[in-house]
Amino acid sequence: MVINTNMAAITSANNLDTSTNELNNALAQLSSGSKITSPADNPAGLAESIALNAQIGQTNAANSNVNNAISFSQTQDGYLQQVGAALDQMSTLAVEAQDPTKSSAQLSDYNQEYTALANYITNTAGASFNGVSLFAGTDGTASGLTITTDGSGARSP
Repeated sequence: MVINTNMAAITSANNLDTSTNELNNALAQLSSGSKITSPADNPAGLAESIALNAQIGQTNAANSNVNNAISFSQTQDGYLQQVGAALDQMSTLAVEAQDPTKSSAQLSDYNQEYTALANYITNTAGASFNGVSLFAGTDGTASGLTITTDGSGARSP
């Protein structure tokens, strides 16, 4: 018995399957906006893409750390400017209190203001930013805060 095979039909069917698969891949790439829609498209390119995405995440985290450090420093600066203004006012009060023409009531007012400013300066030493002391470490020494941008360092207490 002889079985006839239509080779032209088989070839056409294979070509249609190939074209359909390529069309589906092209549509997937267009709809996703990515050249690599599956690992089979480009395994090396996918690996590189994953590594680059990881670096982007690290860079974004480093930028966030730097922005937080800038905010921390700006907050410190603001407090220090206020302390400077308080010290200037205290100096002015001390000089004015030496004036022999001032009454005891005025001197008492100067003393109260001077004491309030001194208390403000003392209380500023305990100020914090997001729970982190602005001016002292946990043991009362200078702040050991370290900001890193490459992920190599650890946060000091």
